[in-house]
Amino acid sequence: MRTTLGTAAADADVRAAIRRLGAKFERDYIVHTTLGHWHDIMGEMVARRVRAVYVKDRKLFLYAPDAVWKNEMRMSAPEIVQRVNHYAGSRMVCEIAFTRRARAEIPDEEGADTETPAAYARAVKKTGLSDAEIARGASIADAAEDAELGKRIRRAYQVSRKARRLKESRGYTPCPSCGRLIEGTHCHDCARAQQRELRRAVRRVLRAQPWAKLADVVREVPACDALLLGSERADLVREIANTTEYTDQTSDNAYMITMLHRSIPRDQVTSKHIRLTFWELRNELVTTKEFWEEMKKRKV
Repeated sequence: MRTTLGTAAADADVRAAIRRLGAKFERDYIVHTTLGHWHDIMGEMVARRVRAVYVKDRKLFLYAPDAVWKNEMRMSAPEIVQRVNHYAGSRMVCEIAFTRRARAEIPDEEGADTETPAAYARAVKKTGLSDAEIARGASIADAAEDAELGKRIRRAYQVSRKARRLKESRGYTPCPSCGRLIEGTHCHDCARAQQRELRRAVRRVLRAQPWAKLADVVREVPACDALLLGSERADLVREIANTTEYTDQTSDNAYMITMLHRSIPRDQVTSKHIRLTFWELRNELVTTKEFWEEMKKRKV
């Protein structure tokens, strides 16, 4: 009898129960179990630096805050896919990709228990208004000289008030930043704005002190954590490397990339540090066809 991944030690009833819940549940269970054993699949050294976040459209999405590890994962993609599929016991993934976030943010799948736009529109339509709100809408509409325009204004006002009443009845609360009724503590727009400002603050510290470690950055940006710092450091390295030629190892960019990549101040950077850094980041730097032909010759 076929054994579902992760239930080898369970009795037959447990395995049968998982299968009875349907193919989608069994597939999701296998994906969840496989991601939960990422450290067993790839080893502790890789798992500490690269996180398996989610699987979507047969792609395994990884999070790696370090550009070097992203390169290593890209070069090892076939082996990673083979190991993951071997552990899952099926062809669960066929390629890898990278995400900028360490936590999964996957859109709801079809058939998920979510309210459709049509259902929400019906709920808004059924929501009642007070006499005062109806009168307020009428007075706003009467101020319009065009009758058709006044009708549209009244309807827009009523829909807006009904939507607000519906959200209030569902326990929505005002966002402390913009006042929009939301679920949770901050609306998505304000949360994204805060995250962007936090990233900009970390980026400013790294541009001023490329060698800064987490403790140094936290003194300037208390909300910063290791994942955010690693992500911004990797993005900044990539941004500069994409405009720097591999042979240009004496420029300010070369020193900047090396300080960021190795977290050492400029007075400690040596030509050897730069050579090693450029070799490790060779896939991110500007190279020529002749460069790669030379690399092939050296391998031969």
